[in-house]
Amino acid sequence: MISGLVVVLLLTATSVDYERRLALSDLPLEAYPVLELEAYHRLLVVAPHCDDEVLGAGGLIQAALHHGMDVRVVIVTAGDGYRRAAVVESQRIFPTSRDFLALGERRHNESLIALSRLGLQPGQVTFLGYPDGGLSALWWEYWEKERPYRSPYTRQEYNPYPFNSSVPYGGEVLLKQLREIVRSERPDLIVIPHPDDEHPDHHVLGVFMALAVEMERAGDESYRPQLLGYLVHYGLYPQPMGLKPGESLLPPRRLRQVGEWLQFPLSVTELATKRKAIEAYDSQQRVLRSYLLSFVRRNEMFMKVENAIEIGFIEGETMGSNAGVSEASPERVAPAADRLVRKVSAGADITGLRIFRVHDKLWIVLETRTHVSRAYSYHLLVRAFTPQSTLRWTAQWGRVTQGDVVAYGNTLWYSLDSATLGDPDWLAVAAETRGGIVLDRTAWYLIRLKDVPSGD
Repeated sequence: MISGLVVVLLLTATSVDYERRLALSDLPLEAYPVLELEAYHRLLVVAPHCDDEVLGAGGLIQAALHHGMDVRVVIVTAGDGYRRAAVVESQRIFPTSRDFLALGERRHNESLIALSRLGLQPGQVTFLGYPDGGLSALWWEYWEKERPYRSPYTRQEYNPYPFNSSVPYGGEVLLKQLREIVRSERPDLIVIPHPDDEHPDHHVLGVFMALAVEMERAGDESYRPQLLGYLVHYGLYPQPMGLKPGESLLPPRRLRQVGEWLQFPLSVTELATKRKAIEAYDSQQRVLRSYLLSFVRRNEMFMKVENAIEIGFIEGETMGSNAGVSEASPERVAPAADRLVRKVSAGADITGLRIFRVHDKLWIVLETRTHVSRAYSYHLLVRAFTPQSTLRWTAQWGRVTQGDVVAYGNTLWYSLDSATLGDPDWLAVAAETRGGIVLDRTAWYLIRLKDVPSGD
């Protein structure tokens, strides 16, 4: 029994050491170009929870204000589903729905204080009050406002707060409100959660925003804002942990290949002010102080995010061949071996997706690190959109196969019929592998299928 415990402890230590190493960058800060603000006039920072706006972009917000830019911050959820904070705040092991609502109100006030320390006025901050921990459900399962999502924490189906009051918890309503914000603010620089952030709310909020921008661009193709992603949740990131203001904030080594990263240096004053803003989140300091202060670094990091992917046509048959595929659909790279469980489960480790068209068919090719295996299940998740409607579609391969899917070496080829999807203007696509638990999951990729969407 003792020897078994030793083995478990050794495996745990090995896993932590591996994850910590992966959270470190393999390049110095100087290898990343600097984000320059001179070309921008209107900044929009979008945060899933009260504190993400400062963790990810507290320095950028200050600098944008100093440059004379118009700045708007949008906080999408009330942060009212964080159980550890609710336990501490309520001093109850099992917090009640009222306790979670009180937490949401407190976090709202903390964000106002924090952002005022950065130089923002209350009128520059918009709170939407959607359910903490529920954005993935709004995106995939609870789209229609007639069938709202019910928060397991607050027990609410409509926003109970005085800001954005009584709005139903539905994906279509959230998208509509994000579109209205983009339309009214017309930001040319939009900062959103990184597509590969592992927190479910962060993971989908980026594609909500990308879709909102795309739909607004349908009426004005000259509108081309720059989207940047900030990372908060990814394994043991950031490293080293704790308050280290002299250290650089660097992207995890496995995410370096996913896109182009930009550094944003902070002045001594901006760094000190960012720390003061983070310390305004009292409810989070009590449970996450060391982690939150890990974002007080001499720079912030942002990755350029594609708003939507253009795909091309391929003539003829391509099954099992890359002929023409690379040109029609540059690969969307997924980080490989970025967890110990994925390192040892290579057949479940997704390394990329390709999306293209052959005649009237849409093809999505999922690539893994080694040959695919029926020991795992491989799921393709698709949301199809027109300006007026949406529908979802799934396919899987493994012990159970659903949809038109063919395995070929280390790839799975999924075939989709555009007419079945409602002849959409856009597709949002993600893939995941499972083996009892979710082993790997890609970002959501937004794909533009039509050159000129069919209006508003």
